[in-house]
Amino acid sequence: MRYIVGSAAAVTVFALATVAGAQQVQKGIEVRPVNAEVVMKDKAFHITQGESTKGIMLIAGSQANIRLRNEDTVAHEFVSTLLYNLPFQVMGSGTFVKAPKAAGIRVDPGQTVVLSFEVPYDSKEFQDLYEVFFCNIHGTMHGDKMRGEILVLDQRGEIGGG
Repeated sequence: MRYIVGSAAAVTVFALATVAGAQQVQKGIEVRPVNAEVVMKDKAFHITQGESTKGIMLIAGSQANIRLRNEDTVAHEFVSTLLYNLPFQVMGSGTFVKAPKAAGIRVDPGQTVVLSFEVPYDSKEFQDLYEVFFCNIHGTMHGDKMRGEILVLDQRGEIGGG
């Protein structure tokens, strides 16, 4: 009888440890510092964290972590020319999307994902990089609200231009 009670207690402790470990992994998703947050709601992008309400500013050579929250009732995509042929990582439930000369993530309603990548340098020395992002479903037409800008600043070189 002691063997059964001891085994049951060991199994219970192991099960609790496994559940706690899974929660730590889930919490680990949010531990990364987020550079920007884009909320998708009412068929529009709302930048709640980042440089401005219209765009995101990133520093070349740094790690970018962009949180994408879909608070809408339909799926949306965060697609950018910056992500075309650039390796990136997705934490959360999202679907890879490839468009002509752009790539990104589809986020289903009610889902949140974090998109992580190394911000590239422009091929020209001391140049800032301007890119766009859009929803490939609701942001392909001029004037659509699901469009935005990404400005990548290159901080290499001398201050003051010379």
